Amino acid sequence: MIDLAKTTDEKLIELLYTEGDRLSRTVVEEITGRQGMVTRLAGIVSDPCNWNEPLPAWWAPVHAVYALGAIGTADTVLPLCRALRYAEACENDWVTEDLPSIFGRIGNAASKLIQTMAFDRTSGWLVRTICLEGLAAMTLRDPSSQAKVFSLVHAVFVDPGEDLTLRQNAGSILLDLLRQEYRADLIAFGALERARADKDPSVKVLFTDREVEKDFARGVMAREHYERDWLRFYEPDAIAERQRRWDKEQLEKAAQPEHRTPQELCPLAQDKNHRKCCLGKVGLA
Repeated sequence: MIDLAKTTDEKLIELLYTEGDRLSRTVVEEITGRQGMVTRLAGIVSDPCNWNEPLPAWWAPVHAVYALGAIGTADTVLPLCRALRYAEACENDWVTEDLPSIFGRIGNAASKLIQTMAFDRTSGWLVRTICLEGLAAMTLRDPSSQAKVFSLVHAVFVDPGEDLTLRQNAGSILLDLLRQEYRADLIAFGALERARADKDPSVKVLFTDREVEKDFARGVMAREHYERDWLRFYEPDAIAERQRRWDKEQLEKAAQPEHRTPQELCPLAQDKNHRKCCLGKVGLA
């Protein structure tokens, strides 16, 4: 058993690279409780090489993001925004799924920068969606910001010049948090989406007018995505569940033909958690 209290900062950071997804929560707590760790963690997430390392080092930037989120001070915001860029580019869904709740916990200190990113049209729809979700997550902790934040989200939602996928996700934010003032716009958009899907069954929509009516009638906000406890990643039951998942995927992979060329259908591309083919992505396959 390592005596973490006597472990140097360098050795603690090394554990982020060597322990894979079995890193214990006590290590993360020791790191976040020490002074000067933000700079070290920022260095991990700001190095593009770390995002495509082979296992187990592939997990280092994930741990660094989670630790920065747990620290949650103003100086963590810029490295977390850099992490968002790299996570999008490298399709790291562990990070992109949890950043909205991380930004929500940090709150006002992060609002200015992620608002700027949310309206940066040179960014992809995913980065901008996560920033909008982060702003929405802040409103659950600070209701006084609701009017401003949801007005911004709504502006993206109704702008026909915006990317359709971004608009769909902006609408989902308004629907998740049951913004009554935008109900009519959500219904109108949902009706158009249903018409598109009826015309072409291959079209994927996030919600229809009927689902909008149903969700408002039920009256229960979908808050989970905005209030995720990312540190649960380190709980023993979560670690055990991941190991079972990896074992199952290994068995399934062993039964599949080897994926060699871009022309072959990538098994990972069928998973909603993987937006592109894994071929050539070191550490992602």
